[in-house]
Amino acid sequence: MRLCDPATVWLGLLVLSSGASGEPLVWERFENSALGIVRGGVSFSNDVVGYGGVITPNQYAVVFDGKPGTSVDYGTAKKVTSTDFTVEAFVKPARRPSYDAIAADWNEDGNQRSWALVLLSNGGLRFDVSPDGDFYVENKLQTPPRLIQPGTWYHVAAVSEGQVSRIYVNGREVAATTRARPGIFSGDEANLKIGAADRYATDGPRPFHGSLDEVRITEQALRPADFVKTKEDMPEVVGPVPGTYEMPFAATGKEDAVAWQERARKRLFELVGEQQPRFSTEEVAVDFQFGEPEDRGAYTLYKASFQGNNKEGTRYPCLFAIPQGEGPFPAMLCIHGHGGSAEAAFDPKSIYHGFADRFARGGYVVLAPSFPHREYCAMMLWDLFRCADILRSRPEVDPERMGVGGLSMGGEWTMWIAACDPRLKVAVVSGWMCTTDGVFSVPNCVCWELPGFVDLMDVCEVHLLIAPRRVLFESAEYDTCFPIRHTKEGYARIRAGYKVFGAEDAASQDVWPAGHEWHGVVAYPLVDEVLGGRAAEVE
Repeated sequence: MRLCDPATVWLGLLVLSSGASGEPLVWERFENSALGIVRGGVSFSNDVVGYGGVITPNQYAVVFDGKPGTSVDYGTAKKVTSTDFTVEAFVKPARRPSYDAIAADWNEDGNQRSWALVLLSNGGLRFDVSPDGDFYVENKLQTPPRLIQPGTWYHVAAVSEGQVSRIYVNGREVAATTRARPGIFSGDEANLKIGAADRYATDGPRPFHGSLDEVRITEQALRPADFVKTKEDMPEVVGPVPGTYEMPFAATGKEDAVAWQERARKRLFELVGEQQPRFSTEEVAVDFQFGEPEDRGAYTLYKASFQGNNKEGTRYPCLFAIPQGEGPFPAMLCIHGHGGSAEAAFDPKSIYHGFADRFARGGYVVLAPSFPHREYCAMMLWDLFRCADILRSRPEVDPERMGVGGLSMGGEWTMWIAACDPRLKVAVVSGWMCTTDGVFSVPNCVCWELPGFVDLMDVCEVHLLIAPRRVLFESAEYDTCFPIRHTKEGYARIRAGYKVFGAEDAASQDVWPAGHEWHGVVAYPLVDEVLGGRAAEVE
């Protein structure tokens, strides 16, 4: 995926070209020292940018430990006074960042904002310019994600030319916008800092963790030919969507398709296991416990908990519903999304529209866990297996009639467990299914980017691991998290894949005019058809 013209020249000398004159406001070469005041955990390293090096001797780079209070501080004396300026640096993050400030004259306390260049948690960059100390979202420029990876050197530059903001990586333009609010606030009382911002994006401080070198702030709108450069070309940056995948679905026959499922599922287990080891139920018992019953009329509800997939003793709360009448009953695992809970899944006034309650009143045993937000969503996979284990072990449940459904991150968790556990006969993936391009096309939580996962296959193809079992995708037309054109494209690809399994009609999509929420109109009768419940009959 090309983000700009590859013909951009990225070769030259470590000087300003003849088209740019004047002394930089700041130029930190970090040759075992700093011009600003060194604060906190700052050290120097001979791990410098490669690619032939820069034209003048460059033996050291600065290393920031990422702790609050660490920075190279210039105080309040150095101010950008023109809307024509450039901030550039060589950067090598040491970790997955979280609003790591490369350089900034920005402090939200007392509205002391001028400008900031920040590395985001999704591997993108953000450049802010304030005309008066306030924050204006329309003056923010943000790149696509996954441009900057930990452990690799890059050259980054933020350029302001009048009201136009541009961001470059390795000499290539990756983002540009015209700011709605003209001007720049040069009367602020924030300290200009390299490797930190005092307070940014409602929190602070925002320290950088990793290495920086050749940090230069120039009161001119430089062109790429004027940037600090290496002797050899630095690689062209690519966008967030891989050009090729490690294990795409390319089967043309059912036998090959099933073999692909086995390989892909094994690889997914490996990727999850690298982040979160799996413990057997013999090593760590599930130990499902529940308390006093609550009569809900059509069903009895219990507050419950179970031992998670860990040796620290962490338990997860859940709600467990048993219908009135004589079992065994079909069962549904009902999963909440970001910021949700088991209680929210039962609440008819929430974005879940009480789907867990609806299934319980429709004659299903329901298990609704309350899960924490983890660094990577997939790290809960082994706990989802434990949920299926709980349902399968209960005498009230028919183990051959179990399904799963969830909204948002719950939809993602539904994808993971349905793809990996064939004991679940039907899945409702609500507010999640999309192409990789679609997920990256709008701001989304980076927790879905399990290391190695994005490069494995297009995320929509993970749902082909559910085949030939039934799956329904709820895709709201106005869902701002997952744009409808990308969900329709993803569904078309999934349906084509299901056709290879000889089960094209086992995959379906419900599209309706709404936002990011559960629907159920198609889901309830479909689940009833597969599992034999009567949720569709309940109002």
